[in-house]
Amino acid sequence: MPLQAANAFVTWARGAARGVAVQRTADTALTRVQLRAAAAQDGVPSAVVAFGRDVALLSGASLRTASAVARNADGLRVGERVNVDGMAGTVLHTDDGFAELDARGVVVAIVDTGVDVHHPALAGRCLPGWNAVDGSADVADMDGHGTHVAGKLAGVAPRAEDGGVAPWVSVLPIKAVDAFGRFSDASIAAGIRHATARGARVVNLSLRSDVPLPLTASAIAEARWAGVLVVAASGNEGRNEVTYPAAYPGVLVVGSAEAGVRSRFSNGGARLDLVAPGERVRSAEAGAYRERSGTSMASPQVAAAAALVMARNPHWTAEQVAEWLRRTARDRGLPGRDGDFGAGELDLFAAVHGAPAPVQVPPARRPWAISW
Repeated sequence: MPLQAANAFVTWARGAARGVAVQRTADTALTRVQLRAAAAQDGVPSAVVAFGRDVALLSGASLRTASAVARNADGLRVGERVNVDGMAGTVLHTDDGFAELDARGVVVAIVDTGVDVHHPALAGRCLPGWNAVDGSADVADMDGHGTHVAGKLAGVAPRAEDGGVAPWVSVLPIKAVDAFGRFSDASIAAGIRHATARGARVVNLSLRSDVPLPLTASAIAEARWAGVLVVAASGNEGRNEVTYPAAYPGVLVVGSAEAGVRSRFSNGGARLDLVAPGERVRSAEAGAYRERSGTSMASPQVAAAAALVMARNPHWTAEQVAEWLRRTARDRGLPGRDGDFGAGELDLFAAVHGAPAPVQVPPARRPWAISW
């Protein structure tokens, strides 16, 4: 049977078709370093566990370790006492395998307040950006919101909880919102079109409007036709309807939840697709790491998950990726889809390390065939 973690009891399958590979050797400082290095290169979740005088590497797609996304999910954690096939052990190191996926070829556009491309967490992870307001290359972030979003998408930080979900994704910063959170329909639409033209596979929109954005709607439709997945925050008013641009067809809409409970501020309703952690989320900002709460913080985690799924399944369409994220989500609330959680809570392990059959989804209609 596949390796599972529950109540600190773990078992692995020897010789099983979908088991967990095990390397066990004498416990020395050198072997601990070697096993940590092997965990960082195997491309799947891994844990280094000490058993008395021995140390072992448990590694396999069915292993769950503590994840920065699934902060309250079950999983092996450093320091935890476990029982492996009747042998007591202690977890010395965990690795979720996400950083080992080469997602550099997947471009994710952040249409926001700009990005601090010189922040240590984002150094080397940002493509040359664009300012959708004045047409320049100046994407300096005077607010911090866009940097926080980008950091949660792809940042690398000394503490794992401060970092991003997909560290090697290519971030395309697009500044379309000013330091006071103000933007125009034209600036967001221009940002989406620029992202599409630059080859973005995913566009993240952590922004909201109570009034329709017709230019943005057209740009989203064009992006969908070009094969781009648009991910948007549901909004922070605690209502049972999402704001624009999340309300438009084809957008993957993300709300916020913690420990299986819908966040008080998170918008829901029939258009909600998924939820992810959005409360007290730590990420890069203003040369440091700070907390923010909101569906803006949940959305880039789903965008990052989409990028990792694309890296693993490069021939999948945007519709296939979106459908797979919904299918692999952890059901919350009422059975099946509901207005509080959509299809459920993002399950990054299931989405990235699962072995899915191809998902057949009809292609999006041409933009001019879509009725707004």
